[in-house]
Amino acid sequence: MLKPFITAALLLASGWACAAEPPLTAARYAQLLGVGMDVDWARTERGIREFDPLVVRDFRAKGISHVRIRVADEPTEARLIHLRKLVEACERYGVIPIISYQADAYKNDPKADNEKEVINWWIAVAHYFGQRSPLLGFDLIYEPADKLNHSAASLNRVYEKAIGDIHAIDANRMIFIAPRLRAAPEALSSLKLPAHSQSYLLAEWHIFPWGPQKSNGKYPWTSGTAAEKAAIRSRISAALRWQQKTGHVSWVGGWGVGESNHLTPTASQMAFATYMACELQKAKIPYAINADFQFYDGEEGAWRPAPEPLLQAMIAPGCEKPGEKPGRRAVKPAARDAGRGTPAAASTVKSAAPSASSVNPG
Repeated sequence: MLKPFITAALLLASGWACAAEPPLTAARYAQLLGVGMDVDWARTERGIREFDPLVVRDFRAKGISHVRIRVADEPTEARLIHLRKLVEACERYGVIPIISYQADAYKNDPKADNEKEVINWWIAVAHYFGQRSPLLGFDLIYEPADKLNHSAASLNRVYEKAIGDIHAIDANRMIFIAPRLRAAPEALSSLKLPAHSQSYLLAEWHIFPWGPQKSNGKYPWTSGTAAEKAAIRSRISAALRWQQKTGHVSWVGGWGVGESNHLTPTASQMAFATYMACELQKAKIPYAINADFQFYDGEEGAWRPAPEPLLQAMIAPGCEKPGEKPGRRAVKPAARDAGRGTPAAASTVKSAAPSASSVNPG
């Protein structure tokens, strides 16, 4: 089970860490990440409008240790101010924020001008935060795909330049880079890594971002057959081999089970969620759950009741121990429910909503 070390995280975030506190490294940062969630608090009009700082408190109470904040548009002053409010709310409630840039124009057309646009986007964000918020992470490109799948040289060029520019502003900023093919673990080896970057650079990859989808008439998960489980272990093993070879650590930026926000989870979904969570935790790879609107009603400021068992299975699964008989799993205690406090919807503190175009979840 991944341990979040929240006390250390809060000390680092608040700047009150003592002189004996060991320096933050990528490996230690990965331990701090634990289980997180992808959020649209800065990506869609609705997500921006509905954000309330107390939502972060609700996430922390549920057992969420980090959030992946997806951003789609230009780093305008209003958007940067909004991002700062999100980051400050995360620091207040002990949740690690990771800003993830979609870079859609670049993914659709990886030409020189669009390369420069991505680099300039991160320079603006890096300057805005400076050396503040030491636990804030930068996920440089959300799911490299589309035409970028055929432009590995361009992708590595953008990463190299952006990393250099960001670290010229803050040498200790934690940075994530993802491989092509929508961050496929098998493509991690195509990443060009800066020398001696193990202390500040993590890889982002994922499988099943929206759950098992039918391909060529077949689902990759039905009832959890031996072959289906082996296929998942094989992909996780690809990431573990890359970690062992390079000395870097990695993070799964998002995985899900499919549509779940209004439906009672099926037995297949529960089995898949439990198996995925157990295998990732066994591999000591932190991960984010995709996505907030599936499980949390921003308008009501409350967790959706229907997918609650599913969410618990994804956060704190009951995993079979080696040698244990199948079906006899330890039941982990649920996180303290935030419902005992003031609901997020009751707060009168609302973030200013900068203009942002709604996009489809991805």
